[in-house]
Amino acid sequence: MFHSSKQRNMLFKSESDIQEIRNKVNQNFRDSNQECSEFFISPEDERLLCRKFERELLRFCNVFEEPPLFRSIKCTAMNFLKRFYLKHSAMEFYPQNVMLLCVYFACKVDEYTIGIDKFVSMLEESLQFETGSFILGNEFLLMEALDYSLTVYNSYRPLDGFLIELEHKLSKESADCLKSHALSFINDAILTDATLIYSPSQIALSSLVYSSEQNKVEIGGYIKSLTPDTVTHNKLIATVTKIRQHLQLNYKFQISSSKLKELEAKCGAISKSLEIDGDEGSSADERQQQQQQQGERISKRRKTLEEMETELLS
Repeated sequence: MFHSSKQRNMLFKSESDIQEIRNKVNQNFRDSNQECSEFFISPEDERLLCRKFERELLRFCNVFEEPPLFRSIKCTAMNFLKRFYLKHSAMEFYPQNVMLLCVYFACKVDEYTIGIDKFVSMLEESLQFETGSFILGNEFLLMEALDYSLTVYNSYRPLDGFLIELEHKLSKESADCLKSHALSFINDAILTDATLIYSPSQIALSSLVYSSEQNKVEIGGYIKSLTPDTVTHNKLIATVTKIRQHLQLNYKFQISSSKLKELEAKCGAISKSLEIDGDEGSSADERQQQQQQQGERISKRRKTLEEMETELLS
């Protein structure tokens, strides 16, 4: 399925290719918004800010309890977030709201049923209306940024397939022993750009090799059985090595609280400047009407959800 998917065609050849696009997005925003020039941040700072909220995304996903989020949703939402910022600058759209938009939309795509009211109820009360309005008002923007390619293949499924095969080739105990570290590896991988460069099965296989070393389980023979010849085998091992090196170099990052506040202040100042420019083209009545319409959309969805729940219980 993945090999015939649009996701495969969107993979990048290297980290430098991704960075080139991020630099271009940053420059395009600078060129189009010279009035905000004193608040501009670098592509590197944009990436720092996004990485901070990528970790926030995983923490927010863990808030869901009954039922907990499918593990695929985390990968889907993370993929959406990374791809969004290959089209838009963090200076234009602050990552906190976009992160929540990506999680909510990933729930829809992966068929985890949750209404907007219940979703925003997991946030601080002061943020609920604004966040709900942002989500409902920008779903189409997100789809555009994703080029309407919404299906995201993750590494969990191929890992499950590898483990089932290892149960037969080794033992169930060996396969179970490998699972924990392999899942940890994949969880780390989605916090890097590895998912934009390598296929899900390559990342899953790398997680398995990593876990086998951690647990001292020999799977060399199994890895060799996956390839038809020595040349292909060597290419596969080289790819596994590159993925592991990528994680070692990119998983850890640090952003001080003072640096974060500085970036937040600059992005906030840019947003305010853009809002002022936008407001000049519309009257106070029009702005009030837009806010009222957003509120009515949320109320309408709440009513629909309540009617559905009543119908199911009756």
